[in-house]
Amino acid sequence: MKRCKICTELGAGDSANIWNKPLFESPNFVALPSLGSLVEGWLLLVSKTHLISYGAMPDAQIEEMNEFKDFLCSILKQCYGPVTAFEHGPSMASRSVGCGVDHAHLHLVPLAFDLEAEVSPFLPANSRWIEAGIKECQDAHGRGEDYLYLEQPIGIGRIVTHDALGSQLFRRAIAMRIGVRDQYNWREYEHLPTVMATILSLRDRTAIGASSLQPEFVA
Repeated sequence: MKRCKICTELGAGDSANIWNKPLFESPNFVALPSLGSLVEGWLLLVSKTHLISYGAMPDAQIEEMNEFKDFLCSILKQCYGPVTAFEHGPSMASRSVGCGVDHAHLHLVPLAFDLEAEVSPFLPANSRWIEAGIKECQDAHGRGEDYLYLEQPIGIGRIVTHDALGSQLFRRAIAMRIGVRDQYNWREYEHLPTVMATILSLRDRTAIGASSLQPEFVA
């Protein structure tokens, strides 16, 4: 079986690429700066355990994940403003919706526009959003369905399921909205200066405000 690149990098320690070195972590999750960041402040909330999506996450980890997500969003909001969370949720490996990363990762991105409205033109014509949370993601995974999950604002979730969701749809929508339409693909456009700006900003924030941060989440 093909080795998961995220699992390999998380196990690499100091030899891991800079974008795969955790900025924050909890017992079961890490926060990584996202390669291909279209905007500064883009983080990935990544499961340390190999899961195909957050729909496959065991119930025992949900509370920890939500607490860690809230912590990360509070840091990002202080630095950058309102935060949006989203996931491209594949039902199995090698699905196009998985964007070539078959390991659970929730995007946390500072955005000042309505992402649902921006991504809608990229969705299949017969798809529709419904109110949702992690349970609905788990239900979709249990049915073997691909999904897109969106929280905007944080805590207000919705999901769309379909068997013909394309690749990197949220990234396509964001790239279109900010005027870099052709730079959505993280494999082709790494946006390393933006990735480094995020790392430096959040490291500085951690150093300056260490006494006020939850110590169990500081890497």
